[in-house]
Amino acid sequence: MHHTLTDSFPIYLILLTFIISIIALYISFTNKTALKASLLESAIDCIMMFNSSGRIIAFNPAAEVLFGYERKEALGLTLIDFLFEKDGQETTFLNLLFTAKDETIIGKRIQLKAFRSDGSVFPAELTITSTTYKGKLVYTAYLRDLTKKKKSDDMIQQLAYFDLLTGLPNRNQFNQLFHDALNKAKQHNQSLALLFLDVNRFKLINDTLGHPLGDLVLQKFSALLSESLFAQSIVSRLSGDEFVILYPFGNRQSAAEQAEKIIQQLEDPFQIDGRNVFVSTSIGISLYPIDGEDPEVLLKNADHAMYLAKERGGNHYQFYEQEMSVIHSRRSACEQSLRTALEHNELYLMYQPKCHIATGKIIGVEALLKWDSHELGSVSPKEFIPIAEESRLIISIGKWVLQTACLQMKKWQDAGMEPVPIAVNISAVQLHQEDLVTMILEILHQNELEAQYLELEITESVSMYNSLSCMEKLTALKKEGVKISVDDFGTGYSSLSYLHKSPVDTLKIDKSIVQDISTSISTSSIIKAIMAMSHNLNLNVVAVGVETHEQLILLERFGCEHIQGYLFSVPLTAQLFEKNYVIHDANASSNAL
Repeated sequence: MHHTLTDSFPIYLILLTFIISIIALYISFTNKTALKASLLESAIDCIMMFNSSGRIIAFNPAAEVLFGYERKEALGLTLIDFLFEKDGQETTFLNLLFTAKDETIIGKRIQLKAFRSDGSVFPAELTITSTTYKGKLVYTAYLRDLTKKKKSDDMIQQLAYFDLLTGLPNRNQFNQLFHDALNKAKQHNQSLALLFLDVNRFKLINDTLGHPLGDLVLQKFSALLSESLFAQSIVSRLSGDEFVILYPFGNRQSAAEQAEKIIQQLEDPFQIDGRNVFVSTSIGISLYPIDGEDPEVLLKNADHAMYLAKERGGNHYQFYEQEMSVIHSRRSACEQSLRTALEHNELYLMYQPKCHIATGKIIGVEALLKWDSHELGSVSPKEFIPIAEESRLIISIGKWVLQTACLQMKKWQDAGMEPVPIAVNISAVQLHQEDLVTMILEILHQNELEAQYLELEITESVSMYNSLSCMEKLTALKKEGVKISVDDFGTGYSSLSYLHKSPVDTLKIDKSIVQDISTSISTSSIIKAIMAMSHNLNLNVVAVGVETHEQLILLERFGCEHIQGYLFSVPLTAQLFEKNYVIHDANASSNAL
């Protein structure tokens, strides 16, 4: 006999089981619906649902926040009504979807402009999906605000193609612009000029005034370049204080006019932190196609021309010439040879006395650095000193000069010479050595030379830009007895306020001024003014480069008491100086020369 389900279970239990199953299915469906609603409500991204005609049927809280509309305002409207541009690309996409049922945009990410309730525009990314709900086709739009992403992308773009300090195109962008401009010039048989600029003495400004102020100088310099550009020209910052101007259609005449305009506008000082900072530039120019046909050659040749402009005194421009490649090679050779000059004993000092006009007595002696290279022969200080400063070889070379000069003066004193100061030139790079004061005092101690017999000479340009830390170092040395003098005085922009506050003892009138004393009334007036100023400030004055009796007579008439120059003595080797000016003492030290 077979048993059925009703045989084992009462009918009411079967009905109860069926009812429970129905309830469970309902609860499951309700929970899923609630879960979907919960996900919609809590989503971070903006989610909107709309029907096949484009009317919004769901608008989540994230959409309310993003667009500035309440849900009740949005429901029933279309996306085109208030979220997107009426005639924009987005409208075209949506119309195709709603009218032509073109679902090619389904599932694709579309970047577009969206509008908030206040009319503001923001970048967005839109993705639309479709599904069937209760037998009807509905769409879901997921929209994400790309404002932060765009800012991040823009910052990456800025870092990649623009200089952060000046806002100018950087080397990467310049290279692209240069290649494009050069290709266009080649295609249309046009000319092109490239101007290579740097800021004269920028290392000095940086070292003496500090990097923050140096950055301000670069910003003002770049702004001036931007204001000075001719039509269609582009200025870029390559690195440090190096800038380039790309000048499409530029020829020799127009490039010269562009350079002259920049130089002329730099005649007025920059106002920075309440002080006048005088800035000048050196400009090298190369022309396509006569100076090269590819970017690397044109840039290199403009760079060579710029260096020649700098070596000729700066503050002017120079066109590239083929001979400049030889000059650049010479510069590179000098730097390489200079690195081993101390090791190979190629450097030596010459000594030129300073004298008192009335008595003819020596009142001091200047140590002059000379270089006889085994490879290059005799190299002028005007050529190798700037190279030594730029390469920072001046640090080790300068220490050697101080050590050698102090040792020599001590030997001469021990040999019976009447003690006078020996002067040594100090560059801006040396002034920024942290241990400068300690090093100089140690050298004096090692050589048993009293501090009053060492004189440090700084150029007027260095003194003008000196930072507080450098002044503190010079003041500390002055307190120990070391003398401080300003060389090349009268060629820069020193002010009375600076001289009044500085630890300077002596002003040395530059040779270029002394040479014009007998032919220029204005030069004579300058010397008279210097003498009057120095007397009021209790400063000594030495006229440098005195070569004729006429110069001597005029200087004495103007009140100058001390001179240095060929009229009195040419620079001498240590042996000749000793022979001419050192009076040997029978009781002198056995270590004397």
